Amino acid sequence: MAKADIDFEKELWDAANELRGAVSENNYKNYILPLVFVKHLSERYEVVREELKEQLNDPKSDYYTTDKEEINYVLEDRDEYRSRNTFKIPETASWQYLKDNAEQDDIKVKIDDAFDVIQELLTGYNPQLVNILPRIFVRSELSPKQTGGIINLLSHPKFSEKENPESDILGRIYEYYIGRFAMAEGSGAGQFFTPGSIVRLLVELLEPYKGRIFDPACGSGGMFVQSLKFIKEHGGNKKDIAIYGQEMTAQTLRLCLMNLMFRYLSFDIKLGNSLLDDKFPSSSSASVPTYLLKKKWRVSRPNY
Repeated sequence: MAKADIDFEKELWDAANELRGAVSENNYKNYILPLVFVKHLSERYEVVREELKEQLNDPKSDYYTTDKEEINYVLEDRDEYRSRNTFKIPETASWQYLKDNAEQDDIKVKIDDAFDVIQELLTGYNPQLVNILPRIFVRSELSPKQTGGIINLLSHPKFSEKENPESDILGRIYEYYIGRFAMAEGSGAGQFFTPGSIVRLLVELLEPYKGRIFDPACGSGGMFVQSLKFIKEHGGNKKDIAIYGQEMTAQTLRLCLMNLMFRYLSFDIKLGNSLLDDKFPSSSSASVPTYLLKKKWRVSRPNY
């Protein structure tokens, strides 16, 4: 899918700089990236809801009906949204609600409350997603004005998936921030970020057209996302791969899970030090392609 040519770097770093003075640069990612993720889930829900409305009003659609109760039932059915790779987001957890309240003194409370609501949806869908959106804004040193400023900057139309449906814009923003925050963090960033050029080279060598991809030190999930890009560029299907990974830092694990949720990839990612507590002992068998810490690849096809 072609990506629109959207220049967003300056505005994005301006948004991050709203945190300056209240949050250290190496913690920027923990505040900005969850907001980008929530914006993605909210916009995805709005897009799917509009699609459902169109189908309900289209006589050629199997969903077509003039029964108002049935229309309301379909639009409120959580399973309809889950079948379309999204969640039914309550109004008080929507991005529009946060935007409308960005100037309020209690905006930090509203963000954390929205995180709680969405966290419940995520955990109900997949227990591995527990604590992906912890309450962090209320206890932060951020002022309501700084917090609202971030929301307003991220609400720019050029950062909207609805306004730029062919651009994968929020996924690209997430990747941009991960890379930029790694630069700001310096040598300590290695635990969650590997330079894109290295990841692309490794994926090109691996050629993950199909099968299982396992990374025992997966960081923020760059290897998995790059594998998806490789598959798309070669006309493959992302349903032909399964993602397995392990990450020893809970904070970095959250980055990885959000990254994968942006891409609608199936995954099994566990917390733990793979050297001391291997959560995937079967990775030593020939059935799972493995990226070893020694940078040695073993590639195989699945047994089906």
